[in-house]
Amino acid sequence: MADLNSTNQQILHYAGHFLQCRGYNGFSYKDISQKLGIKNASIHHYYPKKEDLVAALLEERRNNLAMSIAQMAESKKSAREQLQYYFDYALQEFEEGKCICPPGSVMIDFEDLPDKVKKQEILLLDDIRDWLTNVLRTGLEQGEFDFSDSVETRSEDVFVTLIGARMLSSIKGRKTLVRSISSIKSGLGWRD
Repeated sequence: MADLNSTNQQILHYAGHFLQCRGYNGFSYKDISQKLGIKNASIHHYYPKKEDLVAALLEERRNNLAMSIAQMAESKKSAREQLQYYFDYALQEFEEGKCICPPGSVMIDFEDLPDKVKKQEILLLDDIRDWLTNVLRTGLEQGEFDFSDSVETRSEDVFVTLIGARMLSSIKGRKTLVRSISSIKSGLGWRD
């Protein structure tokens, strides 16, 4: 990935915001350059093509996820605490106007995406699913959760429900996301 100086960080920040609010085909370098008060050529300096920018952004999200997972493991967070972090993150992004999660933001256009973006999208989806599976397995083994279907099936259900809830909440509002999180918790046998 390119060096992460201030301009590059700002480019990634606005690209992420636009991607999560409008999807892959819903923004251009012009949108970012107008926000930053720079020329499109400045963005092309870091990312020659939009696919380079979005692939770098998804890779950054994967790296951030890996760091968060490592921090939670280091601080010995319980499975419930880790899952609550995931829910809180979704709610925080919603409050910031990012209604669609990073992987959800490119799913609609997936078949038309450049291979470089598809690759990063699949890696991010796999990273999230693997993390969720591990958290649910640990929580089930330690008695924090109580469900009867397979851990893999339940982790996929959690992930799909949250992605769908984030999309629907962009139309129906925050209560939709909150209700979905409650439903997920209930399905895991989570008692507060």
